[in-house]
Amino acid sequence: MYEWDFHWVWSYRDQLFQAFLVTAYLNAIVLVVGTAAGVLLGILSGARSMIVRGIIRLYVDLFRTLPILVMLVWFFFCLPVLLGGVRISALWSAVIVLSLNLSAFLAEIVRAGLEAVPKHHIEAARAAGLSSAQTVRYVTLPIALRIMVPPFVGQYINSIKLSVLASVISVPELLNRTTDIISQVYRPMEFYTVLAVLFLVLLLPGTLWSRRLEAKAQLMQPERA
Repeated sequence: MYEWDFHWVWSYRDQLFQAFLVTAYLNAIVLVVGTAAGVLLGILSGARSMIVRGIIRLYVDLFRTLPILVMLVWFFFCLPVLLGGVRISALWSAVIVLSLNLSAFLAEIVRAGLEAVPKHHIEAARAAGLSSAQTVRYVTLPIALRIMVPPFVGQYINSIKLSVLASVISVPELLNRTTDIISQVYRPMEFYTVLAVLFLVLLLPGTLWSRRLEAKAQLMQPERA
């Protein structure tokens, strides 16, 4: 009969806290970079140039399709060979891969959100003398934003959950450090339970908030012209 003893978890609280900080730092950078790139790509996906649209389409399809685990291993182990031995650290390899993946999904959300804006709003802005850039900034984006926010939050939650895969290339985040500690003290039940609780506390508020935003967005959905 397995005897639970969470005293072991408390003994390693400093290491777990440091791992939590690494997890928070990693995800903070990914969310900022991924959001900036995703919004830009989503806006440019409506460009008049077929070449620009084609490049963005290729980018989105590529990084939505490739498994993150495969990308992490490739960036960390294979890319340095192509760069002549220049090695990217495990942390920044994870930042690049997770940002590429997040930006691809967010670009699709932005594109769909912009296309959902009623055409008569855009036509009215053009008739008022606004340029294409001004129309996007002052008319299209504010309307599309309330459509895009709920799926954005959902994608953020998914990205944070996927960040544990960075442990495969030895980023010292929560899963990596938890696994190392377990290999030393052989108390998997306690440490994995605490790990699950930490992610539950971290992600459950966002999940509930995303559900409320989705319900509100459905009530505020603009009618199509």
